[in-house]
Amino acid sequence: MKFTVDNDILAGSLSLPIDGLSSEAQAIIQSYTDGYQCNRDFITASMFTAVSTTVGKRICSDDGRYKNYFPFYICLVAPSGSNKTTPMREVLRPLTNRNAANYEVFREAMKKYDAEVKAGNENADKPVYRQLIISDSTPESRIKALSENPNVLLVSDEIATMLYNMNRYNKSGEVPQLISIWSVDDIIINRKSETALLIKEPCLSIIGGTQPDVLADTFGSDYFMSSGFNQRWLFVYPDDIPPAMYSESKVSKEVSDVWSEYINGLLDFDFASNGLGTLYITDKAKQLYIDYYNKLQVKKSGACGYMASVYAKLQIMVERWAGIAHLLGNEPGMSRILPEEMEYSIRCMNYFERCAEKVYMKLTEGRKQPEAKAMGNEEMTARLFFANNPPSIQAFADGVGVSRQFVSKCLKKYDRLRSCGCGDIQTTYNVIDTEKTSATTQDMILE
Repeated sequence: MKFTVDNDILAGSLSLPIDGLSSEAQAIIQSYTDGYQCNRDFITASMFTAVSTTVGKRICSDDGRYKNYFPFYICLVAPSGSNKTTPMREVLRPLTNRNAANYEVFREAMKKYDAEVKAGNENADKPVYRQLIISDSTPESRIKALSENPNVLLVSDEIATMLYNMNRYNKSGEVPQLISIWSVDDIIINRKSETALLIKEPCLSIIGGTQPDVLADTFGSDYFMSSGFNQRWLFVYPDDIPPAMYSESKVSKEVSDVWSEYINGLLDFDFASNGLGTLYITDKAKQLYIDYYNKLQVKKSGACGYMASVYAKLQIMVERWAGIAHLLGNEPGMSRILPEEMEYSIRCMNYFERCAEKVYMKLTEGRKQPEAKAMGNEEMTARLFFANNPPSIQAFADGVGVSRQFVSKCLKKYDRLRSCGCGDIQTTYNVIDTEKTSATTQDMILE
């Protein structure tokens, strides 16, 4: 089974596909899109973020080698007034409402706690606010929320505000901390006046918006670009941003109620007791993942450092996205990620790859572009051989005017290209006809 290329991508437009989701999820996405007169991609990304936050660490995927939770750092990119953050907040409304309800429970519990302490009960258990969403982006507030809760969503209408001080004071340790948190790695907080704090597998998602014209000021520092921080973000940067014209349309109460019931149902669902705490990737889905992983490996070999790092992170995020796609898909109650869910996730990663390229172009405008890694004669020879599947090594060697021994050496050195889909990139490199080879191609290899 081979994954397909989304028709929107083939046509040259940039749109986050939704056809891999259930008909109910697609209908909700379209209702919010129409109701807020916004780009559909913003709704889709917000929905994935909402579900990711809802399930937190109660569910993970298992590909046979690694377990993967599903947090995302997502940035919606569009000009000011494009109606991106208001719809985002409405999609997140069920979580906001639950957050507020949890706070009321916390307040009542604190009243009882204070009364017990006042009555002399020094052993009373201090209540904890079960917080789902935070908006204060200070490191202290994030650490406090993560230390008390298994997963948290940071919502920031303006990502630029959140990242401004980190950009100026990059020696604070905040960026490395967020990089570790994205990987769900344990973090240790050392404070001068308090004992060290260990947070095991912190699970934090972030979502917010910014404008194309401030991307360079927000994400463009050398530190952000070289540390791997930028590459951990999924940028939602569509080509088509229709003007938000005045409209009387709105999301119906029926649709918003269905969405709210879905999110609250997930919040209350016991995945572990129902045997759904781990989503295993089926063999066919795993093969699709392997094929995609290898294609990105080939791209990394000829990419600049920034984009090579993007490809490396997409190899991780494709599994995370597939996990949420499974929850929003057509097979509720199943504990396996299916091939069609992985295929859909791969197409979504193709979208995010192109968005990352657009962001990179914005970040490097006016800068001297780093040169892509030059491809040597040996790699070029191996690529051409695997792309054309000649009848024999000798026939290929004769066709391009090199020795059989040289070709064998190239194939042995770059054997990984054999299964990396090189046959799909013939448009990038000259194709050799083993019986009729042009002098241009010979010169290119022998140069």
